[in-house]
Amino acid sequence: MKQIYMRSSTATFSTGGSSYVFSEKIKPGFVLYVLGCFAYAPQRDINDDVIIGVRDGGGDFILSAEAPSGAQYGVQAGVGIYLGEGDQVFASFPDAENGDTLEIHLMGVLMTLADFQGGLG
Repeated sequence: MKQIYMRSSTATFSTGGSSYVFSEKIKPGFVLYVLGCFAYAPQRDINDDVIIGVRDGGGDFILSAEAPSGAQYGVQAGVGIYLGEGDQVFASFPDAENGDTLEIHLMGVLMTLADFQGGLG
């Protein structure tokens, strides 16, 4: 079984809170092939950093860390990665300010582990 996967997660930053926003965790028995990942914060300032990574339970792996030009409000991570059981993508906005909207958007193909192991990925 394969299906198109498109999910978004949004959080509002409050002072003293986390500057992270997480995708949902991949459920047991499934693999997600990520075709696109975009972190977005419409209130970003010109020099604010954005970090996109994967949390797999053993640590965080950074996929992209940038401070793009002021005309951009988000960052795209490299694509073509596989996520397995319990993995989740995160976006971190270390320079977020009170009231900022933080978003992460994922697009890909979700498949069963059996299909992935059978070469249908």
